[in-house]
Amino acid sequence: MSSGNLVIPTNTKPYVWSDELDKSEFIFATYRVTAVCSGDKAALGMAMEQSVSTEIIKGYASSETLGDWTIRVCGVTSIPNETAQDAVPPYFLNTEVYSASQETGSNCFEIDLAIPARLLYGKPAQLLNVMVGELPRLGFLTSLSLIEARLPVGFGPGPAFGRGGILALLDTQEGPLLCRAMRPGVGLDTSTMARLNKDVLVGGFHLVKDDELICFPTMGKYREHLEAMLVARNEAMQLTGERKLYLANLICEPDELEERWETCCELGVDGVLVAPYIQGLGVLPLLAKQKQMPILAHNSFSDMLTRHSTWGIDDAVLCHWLRHLGADWFVTPGAFASKAMNPLAASNLMRAATDKVEGIRDMMPNIQGGKHPGDLDTYCKAVGDGDFMLIVANWVDSHPEGLVYAAKEFRDTIDRK
Repeated sequence: MSSGNLVIPTNTKPYVWSDELDKSEFIFATYRVTAVCSGDKAALGMAMEQSVSTEIIKGYASSETLGDWTIRVCGVTSIPNETAQDAVPPYFLNTEVYSASQETGSNCFEIDLAIPARLLYGKPAQLLNVMVGELPRLGFLTSLSLIEARLPVGFGPGPAFGRGGILALLDTQEGPLLCRAMRPGVGLDTSTMARLNKDVLVGGFHLVKDDELICFPTMGKYREHLEAMLVARNEAMQLTGERKLYLANLICEPDELEERWETCCELGVDGVLVAPYIQGLGVLPLLAKQKQMPILAHNSFSDMLTRHSTWGIDDAVLCHWLRHLGADWFVTPGAFASKAMNPLAASNLMRAATDKVEGIRDMMPNIQGGKHPGDLDTYCKAVGDGDFMLIVANWVDSHPEGLVYAAKEFRDTIDRK
């Protein structure tokens, strides 16, 4: 299909759901869109664009040979009296082949599509490639949000540790957990970073983690960094008599990943953070299948996919995907646990992460951004229990009594709960 034009075939049956089809062979997705055409036309155009765009080529292809590969339209629901804010203008290509569309106006719809599982074959990269792909490019759509797309059990290994496994690594049965992210993310020498980690752990924090921005020019520098952070962790454990964890930055180039991962395993790193929206969703199952250590799916870049209300992917959808693909921690949106986040959206997010699903462990929520002990009850209420991790840096770093005192004060607040 031309991106700028909507061409509906004479025979639409191959793109329409039939009760004779086996639901177990499909993954179902729901989109909210605005379009300058009818909902039925928009749905057919979306189905064609992301599956069999050309059904008949004389002597080469036909609906009989391609029918198993077509995305099917299950339903179209008109959303009356609603238009997308900040919708983009439509466009059409007026060429010798395609004439400009005569349709005008913008209408809002929820569109349910059945996507053949064979289009994905269980491959994480195909989630974005098929379920989103070139849909935002279609000129007749003026807004597009993927609001539901549930994966079957078995699409990915699921978390190797989950909340229970993370707590067990710390010899505890409940949270919340306190973690300081290395700040500033860049510019500090290795010895200063190690000293910061040791002091906040001695003060009472359970974990420390590298910042996502830390970059290492060589493998030697990476190993040197890990060794220094692990010495700091070990010294803190000796001084406190408590188990402490260190999470290493594993955000790197594809050709660096294997050696850095093996080094983390060799040296005894407790967990790693990866950026699946930069490195690719496939980085999660690649590591999770090995069951070596828990994995934090960092949110870097993800807000480009989620923050706009009418363009992108719902937070709960991505959370659901991360869980199936093997993340043990996920990062909540910046507005989480505040009045700025819709309560239903927050509830849906927690359900995607922690609802009981046979054969799949739950994920631990990671809440960050200006967190302090005075709002601890708010964080617990938002999650629904205390089994989450708080990333805290600014509050302890700027405390008038110093970092160690602040860490102890925050930990004491948690221990009194």
